[in-house]
Amino acid sequence: MSKAPAAQQCLDRAVAALMSKRDPRGFWEGRLASSPLATAVTLCAFANEAFDESKRTQAFAYLASTQNADGGWGDTDISKSNLAATLLVLSACTAGVPPASLFPPEKLTRAKSYVDKLGGLRDGLKNVYGKDLTFQVPIRMTAACAGLIPWTDVDPLPFELALAPRGLMGALRLPVVSYALPALVTVGLARHANAPSWFLPIRWLRAFATERALNTILAMQPESGGYLEAIPITAFSLLALKSAGRSDHAIANNARKFLRDTQREDGSWPVEVNLSVWNTTRAIDALHAAGLLEKVMTQQERDTTRDWLLAQQTKTKSVYSDAAPGGWGWNHLSGSVPDADDTSGAILALRALGVSDDHEAIIKGQAWLRSVQNKNGGWPTFCRGWETLPFDKSAPDLTAHALRALTPEKYSKGYFGVLEFDGSVNSSALLSGWQYLWASKRSDGSFLPLWFGCEYATDQLNSIYGTTHALFAMTQGYNAYEMGTGEETDFSEFLFVNASKYLLSIQNPDGGFGGCKNAPSSAEETGLALRALANCGVDNTDPVCANAARWLVEHQRPDGSWNPAPIGFYFAVLWYYEELYPLYYAIGGLGSWLKKQK
Repeated sequence: MSKAPAAQQCLDRAVAALMSKRDPRGFWEGRLASSPLATAVTLCAFANEAFDESKRTQAFAYLASTQNADGGWGDTDISKSNLAATLLVLSACTAGVPPASLFPPEKLTRAKSYVDKLGGLRDGLKNVYGKDLTFQVPIRMTAACAGLIPWTDVDPLPFELALAPRGLMGALRLPVVSYALPALVTVGLARHANAPSWFLPIRWLRAFATERALNTILAMQPESGGYLEAIPITAFSLLALKSAGRSDHAIANNARKFLRDTQREDGSWPVEVNLSVWNTTRAIDALHAAGLLEKVMTQQERDTTRDWLLAQQTKTKSVYSDAAPGGWGWNHLSGSVPDADDTSGAILALRALGVSDDHEAIIKGQAWLRSVQNKNGGWPTFCRGWETLPFDKSAPDLTAHALRALTPEKYSKGYFGVLEFDGSVNSSALLSGWQYLWASKRSDGSFLPLWFGCEYATDQLNSIYGTTHALFAMTQGYNAYEMGTGEETDFSEFLFVNASKYLLSIQNPDGGFGGCKNAPSSAEETGLALRALANCGVDNTDPVCANAARWLVEHQRPDGSWNPAPIGFYFAVLWYYEELYPLYYAIGGLGSWLKKQK
C-alpha cells in the first residue's frame, strides 16, 4: 500500500472521530486534562469545612496516583514535575490530612526533597515566575494557610488598586496579569488580614478599600461562581476569603458551589471547565483547511454551528477590561471573557461557514480586535496596554491569528493582488500588525508563541506552534503584503526561505515534529508542521511531508485519535492537554497535504 492511500485512510478515521465528538447543538466541547495542581488547590480550599468525605478521599487518591518517580507532581498526569504543583500538593496534604494508606511518609519525604532541590517556596518560585506574582503569591498564601510558612513570607498585594478605572490598569503596572484581579483582591486581603502592613496609612487605606474591592470582584463573578470558569483562580479566591475571615461572603459561597459542581468522577478537577468555543473554531478551521468542511458536515449542521458561534459573541461590555461588545471568549459558559485569539478564531470559522465580511458579527468582531491592538502593532490576549508581565504582552501567535481575521476575505480565496494600505481601519491595523510580526521573527526564522509551550525547550516555548501560525497568516495570500511591510527584503522570500526552512531543520528522524528541536514528536506539532509546509511551497513529493504524514499514520490510535501532549499553557505557565487538539491539528495537516496530491 502506498503512503497516500494510508494517509487518506488515517484522515478518514480522524475525521470520523472528530465528528463523533460534535455536540448536536453545533459545538465541540472537548475534554481538558485533569490537573493535580487544580485538585490540590481545591482540596486546600475545602479543608476544615463540610465536604463529602468520599469525594475528598477520591481527590487525594487521584493525587497519590499521579506522583512522578522524582517525588514531584506535574500539572497533568503525563507532565514533568514542577515546583508549583508539588508545593500545592504538599500544602493540601498538610491542611487536609489525607488517608495514611494513600500518602505514607515516604511519599511526602520524596516530595519535600524535590521541592528543596528547586529552591523552595521563596527562591524557587521566584526562579519560576520572576516578577509575575499572579501565581507565586497565591501559592505562598496556600502554604501559609497550611502552616508551612509565616504570613509575613506572603507578598502584600496592593488590592486597593483594583478600584482604579480600567483604563488606567495598564499604566499602574500591577504585579499580577489582567485576568487575575479577583486573586489580587482576595489574596491581598488575606495577607492584610493576617499580617497587616506596619505602615499605618497603608493599613488604613486597605481597611477602607476592603468592602469596595470585594464588591468590585463580586460584580465580576459570573453566574456559575467560577472566575473565568477556572478552577485554580476560583479555589485560591475561596481559600483566601476563608483565611481573611470572610468564609460566608457571597463570593465564597458562589465559589464553593462552582468547585463542587466541577469535580470529576475520579475525584479530580481540571484547570478549566472546557474550551468549547476554541475547540469549535479550531475544528472548523482544520476541516476548512483540509477541504472537507462541506463534505463531512451537512448544510444544516454547518448552519447550526454558525448560529451557535454567532450566539457566543459578547453582547455587553467586559467586566474585566471594559472592552466593548463584539469579542468571543474560549467557551460558552458565564465565566468566559473575550480575548484576541478566540475572537480571531471565531471570525475565521464564521467565514468558513459562509458568513461574509459585511455581516454585523464580523464587523463588530474586527472592531473588537482593533480596539485591543497594542501600540507596538501586536495583539495581546485580553487588554490593550498591559505590557508589564509575559501573559499580558503582544505575541506573534496572537498577532498572526488576528492578521488572518482582519485580512479581507478575498485573500483567503486565492486572490493574490497587492493589498493597498489605504489608511482604512483594517488596513492600518494590518500594516502595524505585519510590522510587529516581521520584527518578532528570530534569527533562525522561527516565532515564539504565548499560550503554547514545549516541556523540552529550555525556555519552555513552542517554536513549532509559533512558527506554523505565522506561516498560516503569511500563506493566506502572502503576495498581499509584499508591498506593505516597509522592508526592502521581499516578504515572500522570508516566507519560503526562513520560516519554512526553520521547520525543515527541526524535523525528527522519525518523521514527526516536537515543540522544539529534538523534542519528542507529537500529533499536535506534526499536524501543524505538515499543514504549514504543505501550504507554503514545499514540494509535496519531498519526503519531509510524506514522512510527517507517515508518522501520523503510524501513531494513530484504533479509535482514530492520537495520544495528546501537554503543549497548552493555561494562566501563568500552567500546563494542560486537550483530547481534541491532536485530532484537529492532525486533520489540518493531513488534509492540507493530501489536497496537494490531487
